[in-house]
Amino acid sequence: MLHIEIEYKRGILFARLIGDINNNTINNLEVIDNMITKAGIKYLLLNFEKVSIISNNQIEFIIDKYKKLIGQDGKLLICGYYNNAKLKINIIDNDKIYLSTNELNAFNIINI
Repeated sequence: MLHIEIEYKRGILFARLIGDINNNTINNLEVIDNMITKAGIKYLLLNFEKVSIISNNQIEFIIDKYKKLIGQDGKLLICGYYNNAKLKINIIDNDKIYLSTNELNAFNIINI
């Protein structure tokens, strides 16, 4: 099961993912897709701190998806990847994607 807590604060859409991300639950992310499309969100923070299961393929799929959705001027911040999910993220396109240990650094890293 995957639960998503969403908050919009100071120009950043915070999406806190809780539970397992697998082939059955990855479609739950559509709520984020809809918000980005309808509201024109440019800055997205994905918090994986409370994700218990996720594979490298799924994290790469999520990153590619949101990199495209937020557009040319947008930025994607990922935090909490160091916890239970034990993700190994290899990101080449660092001008759009930022890694952080927690949400508090989001405003400084994205610099809006």
